[in-house]
Amino acid sequence: MSSAPPRDLLRPDEQTTSLVRRGPWTIELRAGGLENIRHLGLLVLRSVRSVVRDENWRTVPSIVDRVHGAEHHAGSLVIEGRTRDERAALLWRLDISADGDELSIAYRAEAESDFLRNRLGLVVLHSPELAGTAVEVRHTTGAVTSTVFPGQISPHQPAVDIRGLDWVVAGDGRSTSCRLDFVGDVFEMEDQRNWTDASYKTYSTPLSVPFPVPVRVGDVIEQSVVLRCASRGPASAMMPDTPDDVELVVGDIMREVVVPALTTTASTAGSEESPGGGGRAFWARALLVELDPSWSNWPSALTRAIADADGRPLDVRLVADGVDEAGPVLDALAEHPALEIVRIALFDREEGHLADPETARSLLGALDDRGLDIQVIAGTRAHFTELNRSIDRFDSWRGPMTFSMTPSMHDTSGHQLVESIAMQREVAENARRLADGRPLHIGPITLGARFNAVATMPAPTPKGHDLEEGYAAALVAGATDARSEAASLAAWLLASVAALAGPKVLSVSYLEEWGPRSPAHESATQVLSWLSELEGRPLRSVRAPGLTVFAARGVGRPSTIVLVGNLHAEPREVRLPGSEVPIVIGPGEVRRFELPPGAYVSDRLAEE
Repeated sequence: MSSAPPRDLLRPDEQTTSLVRRGPWTIELRAGGLENIRHLGLLVLRSVRSVVRDENWRTVPSIVDRVHGAEHHAGSLVIEGRTRDERAALLWRLDISADGDELSIAYRAEAESDFLRNRLGLVVLHSPELAGTAVEVRHTTGAVTSTVFPGQISPHQPAVDIRGLDWVVAGDGRSTSCRLDFVGDVFEMEDQRNWTDASYKTYSTPLSVPFPVPVRVGDVIEQSVVLRCASRGPASAMMPDTPDDVELVVGDIMREVVVPALTTTASTAGSEESPGGGGRAFWARALLVELDPSWSNWPSALTRAIADADGRPLDVRLVADGVDEAGPVLDALAEHPALEIVRIALFDREEGHLADPETARSLLGALDDRGLDIQVIAGTRAHFTELNRSIDRFDSWRGPMTFSMTPSMHDTSGHQLVESIAMQREVAENARRLADGRPLHIGPITLGARFNAVATMPAPTPKGHDLEEGYAAALVAGATDARSEAASLAAWLLASVAALAGPKVLSVSYLEEWGPRSPAHESATQVLSWLSELEGRPLRSVRAPGLTVFAARGVGRPSTIVLVGNLHAEPREVRLPGSEVPIVIGPGEVRRFELPPGAYVSDRLAEE
């Protein structure tokens, strides 16, 4: 069974995982999904799930009512459930059966209400470890196309018009040939690493088909997938053994990599949620504020952000149809000549949520007209995927760039939250490749999506001129995530900064300053304070398998500050350089150590 995240990062329905065995097959059952599907111990599919996406591409949550056969070692496995939203009421059933080396998964759903959907049915997730692996795509026409699971994050669908896929999984001295057939709809594939999901996803109903689609009471949807595997070599162990303790190996200073500046977003919460004079995130070097001149209360939002900044600079992100519409906000900024603004961007409200070079130059002109000397940045306020798909539009721009990030675009589980860390590293690496030497400011980074970048319906807007109900994310369903209060968020934040830090990454922006979307637990704010103290300090190469380790040269002294975090449900032990006594790092915990100069530096990382 895969290693679980700390318990306070898990939803109640995913805190129990069952292992099902059928002949050569093992499957983990979690929250109604079939996870980590293995054939003779070798991982062949990350997951098979049933999903409902509404007209705004929001995932409609489900609840499992009944599981039958999980405790047996033969016979069918049946999972029955229903959606947890009366506006999109659906009863669904998964029938899973194994016959030797063949695994069949059949899906049947019946609508109990009328609703609009953009997607409904089965999705199959493939491991990102397949990057570069050859795959043959069998099409509905009977044609076959040879391609690969993308290495670099693919901005567009790697495969379309899918009726079947054939590929080979290799590992542990053996290989498994996989043949996957799809029935009931036409499928296609997308690279979910664009949204920090650890998967390539093959999903039903091509995006070329118009959406949303009406679903009527009594409509029945039936789909199935059939996986056949043929293995060569000895069976694999389910999971590698976890060492009792690991050695912390600290290497030399990495070239051109320093601790990025930490910023946060101005609170979008309603006035009644204000902490008054306390609760400010003074670990943040700047306060990012998003303003849309179409909001009736944008002047109040700006005034509060300036007050909350308390002398710290602002990072202003404008959302408008053009520089003329943004004029009143620029005029308001010009009325505060003493206000320091470190950067500013103007994003299109609709098309890709982009701040493209043409818009950036128009913004520069508007700033000059008002006597404002502010650095202008370009990019997108949405996910990396929008930057990935639009990068050719930025050829003429050599200034700083930005994009945002949330781990919960497709999946709100704690497992996805933790799995996103490795994908954040891949996204950052791909972003640096696309930026081609241009500086990066990454963020806002939020647990829940602060706005819906793919909505087909208008975004909610404030009704009054005050901040009684808040604005922006405060009005967006799903933007508030209870895990912002979790103690284990500290380890996640440390891991995220470690994943994103790299050449030309100048700043990263996390959560909100105060309110329900801020890091509420003292352990999280302590970690952010530790990281903020190291801003601009050179990073060292470092390794400790199974743990997150962040090492930077100390401030004002030649020592090295090391932060060690544990994103697992079980305690882990680590041995510091030169010590034989292991130190226990609890689930979700972060520990800080100061290592003296000299003997701790190892050439082992460079050699490996």
